[in-house]
Amino acid sequence: MSIDSNNDSRIDAVLNSLDGIQRAKAPDFMYTRLKGRMEQEFDQGGPLGRWLTRPVLALTIAAVIIIANATTVLKMWEHETASGSTIEAGQQVAAEYPAGVYPVYNENSLEP
Repeated sequence: MSIDSNNDSRIDAVLNSLDGIQRAKAPDFMYTRLKGRMEQEFDQGGPLGRWLTRPVLALTIAAVIIIANATTVLKMWEHETASGSTIEAGQQVAAEYPAGVYPVYNENSLEP
């Protein structure tokens, strides 16, 4: 790869463009305004909103849901083992609802 003098001057120009850079400054009292705005948005939910956003409540609700799901699965599993295997249940359904083949066309052909 060949490097010519024009390419070197462009590289130097790009690198020199960073010489006058300064650290960005936040406006005065920005943290105070930001904190006030966050507290105002938090207070809009009222006491119920503050109560619902607590991690303890969220974890408690999640635990109750998990326990309810586990209880339901265990009850279904116990019911399945008590009623017999799924093959027997399928055979009971098949005996109750016969699935006969009903032809669409009449097999008796009428000759003219």
